[in-house]
Parts: sequence; C-alpha cells; structure tokens
Amino acid sequence: MIDVQFLLKVLVACFATVGLEEYLKNFFKPKNTVWYAVLMLPISVGCYTALCMLPVQVIGSILTVGGVQICYQTFVQGFKSIIENVTDKIGKKNLSGE
Repeated sequence: MIDVQFLLKVLVACFATVGLEEYLKNFFKPKNTVWYAVLMLPISVGCYTALCMLPVQVIGSILTVGGVQICYQTFVQGFKSIIENVTDKIGKKNLSGE
C-alpha cells in the first residue's frame, strides 16, 4: 500500500522538477523539444533523491527556484498578456474611430 508520506514526497519532487526544468529552459533552447523530456528524467531522479537523502535546505532551495519560475510564468507573463490584449483592443477602437 502506498502511504501518504510517499505521495507527498512524489508531489514535492514533481513540483521541483517542473520548476527546475522551466528555469533551465531559459538557458537551454534546443530545436527539437524532445530534449526537454529527456532532461526531465535525470532532474526528477535528482529532485526525489535530494528530497529523500539530503538536508531539507537542498530541496527547499530547488523548490524556491522552481516556484519562482512557475509564478513568474503564471502571474507576470499572464498579466502582461492581459494588459497587452486590452491595450491592443483600445488602440484598435481608437484607430477605427469608434
């Protein structure tokens, strides 16, 4: 039977993996995106191992980097897109004379 503590470790490692991979995408932009899937494997193993075997500060640092990256993409870029869409619509209305 799978216990709750194990599932929580897996969820934390998943979040850390996604955030770390998104962070690494800022530096590593291959033409073939299959490399992101290949990169996910060692990152996920590393994150789970860090969670289970290293001091909590290590996974905490990884989670912080991942969380910042995911929040930046979600909130900052999301709000930027909304504002750009609204200003584009306002600009189009002004140009059409409405």
